[in-house]
Amino acid sequence: MDVLPFVGQRDHRLDPKDRVVIPAAFANAIRDHHGGRLYLVPSADVPCIEAYPARTYEQEASQQVPSRFAGDQRGRRLFFHNAEPVDLKGPGRITIPERLRRYFPQGIVRIAGMNTYLELWDPDAWEKHLGDASSCLPLPDSGSGHEPRAE
Repeated sequence: MDVLPFVGQRDHRLDPKDRVVIPAAFANAIRDHHGGRLYLVPSADVPCIEAYPARTYEQEASQQVPSRFAGDQRGRRLFFHNAEPVDLKGPGRITIPERLRRYFPQGIVRIAGMNTYLELWDPDAWEKHLGDASSCLPLPDSGSGHEPRAE
């Protein structure tokens, strides 16, 4: 059975025990298809944490050379040396390891789908690095039926 891609985004607050709730649709897929395990890896490109479901991470590991690093030994070291396995607990919570908490100074985590994995962002860092991305999207033409609805 194919796993649906991880898409969309949600903000969740870290609780007093440094846990964050993974959105239900994501958590269910991680439980059902990946044994409830994620690998948290600091991104090599942007200030976020990449959260790989177990099977996805294991596929990257079995290749020995993650395709995104194209033979870069430093990138492989970052990917493998910094990985932190975490398991979903209760209603889809994970504990953010102490050394990764600095990514979320306000205690808010934006969880964003990236097809086969998730990204965990501080909302301010997200806005700084990706806030302009929506300006690249085309505006709907009048009469296209895709105009925003008045609420």
